[in-house]
Amino acid sequence: MPALSSHATTPDSASRASLDSRIYFGYKTALQILRTVDVRTLAPARIATQSLPDRGLCKRQIENAIGGTESAYPGLSIERPAHVLVGSSSRCRASSAYKLHVCTSRLAGTSFYRLENDVCISAPALAFIHQAAQRNDLIFLLQLGYELCGTYQSWLTGVPTRYQVKPLASVRALRCYVSKNPSLKGARKAQHAIRYLADGSASPRETKQAIVFGLPMRYGGYGLGIPRMNYEVHANKAARAISGKSSFRCDLCWPEHKLDVEYQSRECHEGEESRLADSRRTNALMAMGWTVVGITNDELDSFAATETIAQTLRRHLGKRSQPRVSDYHARKLKLRRQLGLSVGYE
Repeated sequence: MPALSSHATTPDSASRASLDSRIYFGYKTALQILRTVDVRTLAPARIATQSLPDRGLCKRQIENAIGGTESAYPGLSIERPAHVLVGSSSRCRASSAYKLHVCTSRLAGTSFYRLENDVCISAPALAFIHQAAQRNDLIFLLQLGYELCGTYQSWLTGVPTRYQVKPLASVRALRCYVSKNPSLKGARKAQHAIRYLADGSASPRETKQAIVFGLPMRYGGYGLGIPRMNYEVHANKAARAISGKSSFRCDLCWPEHKLDVEYQSRECHEGEESRLADSRRTNALMAMGWTVVGITNDELDSFAATETIAQTLRRHLGKRSQPRVSDYHARKLKLRRQLGLSVGYE
């Protein structure tokens, strides 16, 4: 049998060529698409040699991929510039429609999902790491992580705010992926942020509370430890008799101390019916030995009110009140500014 020509196409080379024809969306663009598409319907994308194709892309290919993806998923409007991952910096061209990011690392674990028409998107954990590499901002990264692991969405992932959505990730999944890809740019910052994340936040305001109360004092937090979010507490007989409920969801919870902080939003806690339900719930938890502390929008927006509530929580948790960092007051104010909270006393 004559030797194959160096230009002959073998099954393996054909497969690689097919893989090399894909467009890989990453960063915020991937998160935006993931919020629009049901991830459970997507198959993981296999990458030859576990690294992105080392090839150039032309403007028409990328623009066709952007337009084709928007057409395939009604309601999706990809924010420009779209973020595209490539395996080499060669032939990279700037454009107002897209931005190219070079990723030369070998990737372990599920890194991409496959859409239609040879388009792939970064998995949430990879997009999280890339966002960490792009922005030297722990507080932004924490808010993004809480959102990915929570049941709401917002502008952080390029979509309108909605509640009661499925989480894109979990703290465990993020931690596992980072541990498999420690050499990725941004992995160390992502790993550091994951220490202060929790699953299950139901809103941006709950996230802000968890960060303010839970972060260590060196970051401007109150150092109370990261709470469990929307933690389920099963009712005993007495609690069921009071409330008629078999279990309760605690917004911010330190279960080992039987401490529940309830965010009393205007949307969910107004009206006579809501007040009655809140009262029964509080009385039921107290019958089981729990302490329930409420916090309103106005109190979270008041530095003085937040300070008072934090001191109450500190005493209940048995935490030190003496800060071990200098300029602690200034750090608290800085954290509030980073979270978009008022630094005033009223």
